[in-house]
Amino acid sequence: MKKIIVDKNEGIAEVIDRILNEPDEEVSVVIPKGSALGRSVSNFHLLKREADSAGRSVVVESVDESILALAKESGIESSHPLWKGVRGLGGFSDIVSRRDEDAAAPVRADGRDVEDDDEGGSENKFRPSKKPAPIVASRRGKKVESAIEEEEEEDEQKQEEFLGREEEAGEAPQKRSALGVSAIRSRFFDSTPDIGDIEDDDRAPRRFPKKTVWAVIVVIMLGGIGFWMTGAFFDHADITINFKQMPWSYQNNFTASKNAVGIDPANNIIPAQIFTSTKNVTESFHGSLVTQVSQKAQGTITIYNAYSAAPQELVATTRFLTPDGKIFRITKNVVVPGETKAANGTLAPSSVTAPIVADQAGPDYNIGPVAKLTIPGFQNDPGREAGFYGVITASTTGGFIGQRATPTAADITAAKASTTAILEGSLQNGFSGTYPNNFKILDGATQVKVTTLTVNTSTDANGNFTVFGVATLQAIGFDEAALKNYLLSLAQAQEASSTFKTVNLNYSDVSADFTKGQVSFALSVQAQLEPAFTVAEFVTGIEGQSVSAARSTIAALPQLADGEISMWPSWLMTIPSNPAKIHIAVN
Repeated sequence: MKKIIVDKNEGIAEVIDRILNEPDEEVSVVIPKGSALGRSVSNFHLLKREADSAGRSVVVESVDESILALAKESGIESSHPLWKGVRGLGGFSDIVSRRDEDAAAPVRADGRDVEDDDEGGSENKFRPSKKPAPIVASRRGKKVESAIEEEEEEDEQKQEEFLGREEEAGEAPQKRSALGVSAIRSRFFDSTPDIGDIEDDDRAPRRFPKKTVWAVIVVIMLGGIGFWMTGAFFDHADITINFKQMPWSYQNNFTASKNAVGIDPANNIIPAQIFTSTKNVTESFHGSLVTQVSQKAQGTITIYNAYSAAPQELVATTRFLTPDGKIFRITKNVVVPGETKAANGTLAPSSVTAPIVADQAGPDYNIGPVAKLTIPGFQNDPGREAGFYGVITASTTGGFIGQRATPTAADITAAKASTTAILEGSLQNGFSGTYPNNFKILDGATQVKVTTLTVNTSTDANGNFTVFGVATLQAIGFDEAALKNYLLSLAQAQEASSTFKTVNLNYSDVSADFTKGQVSFALSVQAQLEPAFTVAEFVTGIEGQSVSAARSTIAALPQLADGEISMWPSWLMTIPSNPAKIHIAVN
């Protein structure tokens, strides 16, 4: 039988947890006088219930008679470690009333029935007599005092024997050596029994009011419900698993090529992809030279074909006439589409948009909108003249004659350079979101080509001219996630069933060839490996297991450094069946 010594301040939950963690089915619980457990009988009811549920046989030992009474009331076997029974609690005493000597069963000086010798009983087995005699004090004084002195001497001898057995078992109470036997005895017994104490044993047991009994029952029931609800609804398990980590390093040269369809381990070639982005801007710059300027107004015209279903080509410089006699010319060749047929079978005019410039310089041509402009070239063909026409929807601008700032050659050169820088910066800053996040584009694997730079030297009223620019960015990138998977396969060739805890890739010596569509680089890898571990699979494996079984499961994990299981409430011995209540932390 395993003996558990309870601390005075130890609560019932802690005691139950210690009992349930013992492998022995029979447990002796030693409770000191003044223990917190003696404050309520519900503690012993709970102890009895949990022990029975776990298949444990529990015996309470204490020198505190109130604790022994509470244990007995809860149906727990109890005994005084120094006496053979507990006076007043159904035990017996060596002191027997003279008037009952003839009726009492024979009892030996060591507290056992004489019949024990016949039954071969052990000397260490204490058992009450079959017919315990009530204790009645004699008024004659000397005989009673003599009996009391004999009892005290015998108790002192039993105390020494009990303490000796505890010292041999390594379970002696704390501070025994400092207090000594007499000090311990004074701690066990508040005072020597006197005649009044002996007489009190004949009195009827104290009865509690029914309200008090029912109040205790309600408290016990509420406590039980609280325990049950806490375990049923608020239980959870916190599991920490720490794996051993193994350093791994690697260095090599790689080439990412657009022509590769997969990783070539023999030549360290990985697939690459070309990413492009195009940007156009119109920037305004101030001219630095003031001169006499004659500028023609410019704008846009929409040309309609309401003549036939056949397209009509118009050459650059084709004239368009406003109702007040002003001439504008288109600046490039256009083809006006033929009429289109609507769903109801009727023909609808088609249109095309083209830039125009005034035939004469000056502000008089800053006009618009204009509802209809005719084509003088069709004046000898009334049908075409009526079927082809133009519309200026926005005003024409820029017509000017007078002194105005104009750009010099240096102004134009600086404007082109500035427009190029603006295009490059805009492409670089906005490029990162145009390709997948798992792709890596190294510094040095991009280039920007400016395909168009058009300067309009005509200045506005403020002396500003414009530069129109178009540029294209090209970049060679590779799937970095796929590269890491390839590196992991190399690491697993050395450490099977491992994965990257951390991995750092350092790139250097980058060289791009945009004609071939490839980029070469040197790669250095610093990583920490740990065993492959899937939290979801692990949780599924331990759901509903006992805590001891879960500990065994954790202990069987490969490359385990250490692990810990923390249950709440602490008395629970089973992992929750709900995965949401199992919290895993992996380090």
